[in-house]
Amino acid sequence: MSKRILVVDDEQSMRDTLQIMLEKQNFEVETAENGKKALEFIEKEQGDFDLIITDMKMPELNGIGLIEEVNKIYEIPIIIMTAHATKDQAITALNLGAAFFVEKPFKNEELLNFVRQSIKMEDLIRENKGLKANLKRKTGLDMLIGTSEKMRELKDMIHRIASSESTILITGESGTGKEVSARAIHDLSPRSGRSFVAINCGAIPSELLESELFGHLKGSFTGAVRDKDGLMKIADGGTFFLDEVGNTPPSVQIKILRAIQEKEIMPVGGNAPIKVDIRLIAATNENLEDAIKHGEFRKDLYYRLNVINLHIPPLRERPDDIELLFTHFLKIKDPTGEISNRRFRQQDMDILKEYSWPGNIRELENVVERIVAISGSGNVGFDVLPEHMRNPQKTQQLVSEQPQKIPNMEEIEKAYIHWILTQNNGQKQKAAEILGIGRSTLDRKIEKYGL
Repeated sequence: MSKRILVVDDEQSMRDTLQIMLEKQNFEVETAENGKKALEFIEKEQGDFDLIITDMKMPELNGIGLIEEVNKIYEIPIIIMTAHATKDQAITALNLGAAFFVEKPFKNEELLNFVRQSIKMEDLIRENKGLKANLKRKTGLDMLIGTSEKMRELKDMIHRIASSESTILITGESGTGKEVSARAIHDLSPRSGRSFVAINCGAIPSELLESELFGHLKGSFTGAVRDKDGLMKIADGGTFFLDEVGNTPPSVQIKILRAIQEKEIMPVGGNAPIKVDIRLIAATNENLEDAIKHGEFRKDLYYRLNVINLHIPPLRERPDDIELLFTHFLKIKDPTGEISNRRFRQQDMDILKEYSWPGNIRELENVVERIVAISGSGNVGFDVLPEHMRNPQKTQQLVSEQPQKIPNMEEIEKAYIHWILTQNNGQKQKAAEILGIGRSTLDRKIEKYGL
């Protein structure tokens, strides 16, 4: 079934151009000359659109107004366009929920790329809602898949710390399941009946992060068109999960520290603190102690966060759990059982257990999705695994047997860093941990040596 797109622009030529371009890509396209007409169309169709593309400046109801009205009733991704783009306009549009902000004139392929991403985003949201409706969400320790010794130790630790009100710092590589562990703690805690609110600090521009965390008042900055509650206020009474806390700028770190110490937050533009009752859980895949040494993270905040440390083991350290995780994801990705009812060959499962999994559980989930997509009604086996798993590349020999001049320390360091990166498929965070240095330090050395 074709995806439906509503194009809103007061210029007839632009509407016609976009309609022709999108229909060539097999989309079903409707058009409206302003926001008011678009809103009437959306209400008539009961929000049955997969995407809205709208101009910013239009008579009667502009793009910002249209976003506000649509968001009151429907969940539809919106791309907003303008010929007079400013940073403030972009922030306003994105704050109100626009998926993308495009400046006119734009290249057709640029807009089409945003369209594809928005459609994919909408499909994932609908798929997720369907899964939640059909599968009862696991709670507590049931979310943590695995019976290995390391997982038993992790579950035991979570069970012991869940009832505490102390802040927790969860450490571990990307993709190991830090948020899942945080949710398990919340589900087992006295706060389980209240909200669990999460934010990934690395996924939000630094200029927007403070507003997202603490909220803002109308008019506090250009683009603040209405009061907005911060996520910490929304989490009041529950648990707040601060993922990738190492990516927060110093100005935000001091306000997080105040939220922990004083149990209060200050919205952007506000002059009266707001009391909040939250249990804070933070997570990072970086070495915060190294970040402290380089002045990138506050020492006092680190000690406030690290009251209880919970380390999540990487997947390569618990290979006995891989088959359980594989089966778990297969049931989710293949709810009909068409593939999961067929046995995966043991020699292929051995390949999965021997693989190093630099992307951890998230990478395993993606591999299962690939298997389901490629296998179809055919056999499930070795041939559908990614090439780099079926035929791992031999590490290039870095040291020649021929006599060489004695290298200096910088040459040795450069060669060693290169070798560690190569051994770990270019995974910088993993390499930094092996080298015993922070991620930011590794980045500087990579730049220094031109790696």
